[in-house]
Amino acid sequence: MNDTQNRAALLRKIMEVDFALNETVLYLDTHPECERALSLYHEYAEKSKELKKCYNENYGPLSPDSNVSKTSWDWMKAPWPWEM
Repeated sequence: MNDTQNRAALLRKIMEVDFALNETVLYLDTHPECERALSLYHEYAEKSKELKKCYNENYGPLSPDSNVSKTSWDWMKAPWPWEM
């Protein structure tokens, strides 16, 4: 895979995990005592954090609040989705 394909694959994985995370939150809203759902929530939250960290380190921030540089505003340096 080339770099563009790797980037797209990582972004897709982030979206998949975040979708599962959001669905788990909705389930927990109606089943707050479900230990399995709570366990899944923590699993998905950790995986999302890891994937986003990997993306930020390799391709730049996904959102303004994930700008990691203390000396530059990298958020504006990455190509916008329509520029790829």
